[in-house]
Amino acid sequence: MNVSVVEEFKRSWVTSTIGIILFFCGLWLLTWNEGRAVNHANSLDEAFNNVITINAFDKIQPEFEGRLVHINGPISTSEPLTEPDYGISIQAVKLKRRVQMYQWIEERTPSDYSNIDTVGHFEKTEDSHYYYVTEWRDKLVDSSNFYFRHGHENPLAMPLNSFIHIAPVAKVGNLILSNELKQKFVNYEEVTGDERPERSDIKLHMGIYYHCDDVWNPEVGDIRVQFYYAGLIGEEVSIIGMQKDGVIVPYLTSKGHQILLLRHGILTVSQMFTEEHKDARIETWKLRGAGVAVLYASSICLTRLIRLLMLRSTILRSMALSESGSKCSFAVSLSVSLLIMSTAWIVYRPWLGAALLMAAFSPFIYSTLVLVKMVLILFCAVFLL
Repeated sequence: MNVSVVEEFKRSWVTSTIGIILFFCGLWLLTWNEGRAVNHANSLDEAFNNVITINAFDKIQPEFEGRLVHINGPISTSEPLTEPDYGISIQAVKLKRRVQMYQWIEERTPSDYSNIDTVGHFEKTEDSHYYYVTEWRDKLVDSSNFYFRHGHENPLAMPLNSFIHIAPVAKVGNLILSNELKQKFVNYEEVTGDERPERSDIKLHMGIYYHCDDVWNPEVGDIRVQFYYAGLIGEEVSIIGMQKDGVIVPYLTSKGHQILLLRHGILTVSQMFTEEHKDARIETWKLRGAGVAVLYASSICLTRLIRLLMLRSTILRSMALSESGSKCSFAVSLSVSLLIMSTAWIVYRPWLGAALLMAAFSPFIYSTLVLVKMVLILFCAVFLL
């Protein structure tokens, strides 16, 4: 019996509706990601063509004002970052204080078991077992939501909060690093100090400062503190940004994209942009994978409708009959994904866009070749008869 598309949709309207929603979500994600990737690549190429390398230790030149510049050299700061209570003093761009509290944690283990009632019927019952353990946690755990609250109360607030100190003035040569640039220092190293704090209620053990009576047997509410630094003075860095009044700030491209690059070590302009393109590709492929996965989930929900439409097509009928439902779903989701990618890249990089376009239509080309092969076989059979 021939079933129409409308009838098939009515039969599986729940999964079909979910599939349609997922389809548009995947479509939006891939479109946004490819547009972002193309704009970012275009902006990087524009910046690469405009950047000039200068010596950061030379006197600041007015002719470089508003220009995109590349500098490298050691970091310097105006004053050390300190934590007096812990005897910490370090000259770096950032000093991070990490605070953890010893708290109750609830763990739930679901379990199912069957009972026999008085009539002799089996009754399945869901039950949960709750366990309570103590752990060091960075964030406050709300014990008011525990199943058994009595005897498992956590403090209502942290006595000391995590914090990041940022150097007021950081330089490379004579050029000052902007706040946006200082935020890019994220490769933290642990401060391994051995100086005992003056306060008697603070104990140092293996580089960690404990606010407790007994390091080996902490109590709920006790805290411990660790310190990390990023951008130590003397560390060699390479920077690309716009020079403005002696400060390195973000450079705005014609596409509205901000360029402000930081790499550790001495790198040339080409090396920095190569690394930036590499990082951008990794991020783009992560989102591409997510988009393809969403479209694949959509096609799984719409398998019956897609198969019905393919069976009505002369070209795609052979693929629908020869392949399983999961393979058809994967082929459809991959083709749609490649089609979106090719549309985004065909203007910026024609060869890449054309290759993606050919890959997108490969299932249809395969089906067409199968159809042509079948026609040739039938023609030969008729001719031999």
